[in-house]
Amino acid sequence: MGKPKFNILDALILLLVVLVAAAGIYLFGGRGESSNTTDTQNVTAVFKIQLTQADYSLYEKFVKATDSGEKVWIGLKERFAAEIIEVEATPSAKITTNTNRGTLHLAENPTLYDLNITFKAPATETADSISASGTAIRVGVEEAIHGKGIAGFGYITDLKTTIE
Repeated sequence: MGKPKFNILDALILLLVVLVAAAGIYLFGGRGESSNTTDTQNVTAVFKIQLTQADYSLYEKFVKATDSGEKVWIGLKERFAAEIIEVEATPSAKITTNTNRGTLHLAENPTLYDLNITFKAPATETADSISASGTAIRVGVEEAIHGKGIAGFGYITDLKTTIE
């Protein structure tokens, strides 16, 4: 057996593979509109966190922290400081099942409250994210809140930014 020889058909196949690879790089390699994600803008992030089934004493502590202008920490491992702007309390309710009838209904608990706490924090905004002290702020994410005499876990329900 001899050595395989390189012929014109092999050259055409090789040329076709190189052309297909070059076309793929040209089309999908980032040509056209490019977004510059390094453009950052300093903003103030105003967001709400909802704590469910909290007792009234916790509500009073958050109101006291609001009146004193105390800073709290948002986050568990990666944290950032925020200022409480407003605290709203509504009666806590949850869906319960009536097993006799097989129906669902909303039952309020008169001793517990759902707290909607509005915060503001200096943040940076890019095309991809909003972050405070390197920690991303995202709607729907559960965050920890802790400060002097107050603590809780809740979900971010609203997020707006204003330019500084």
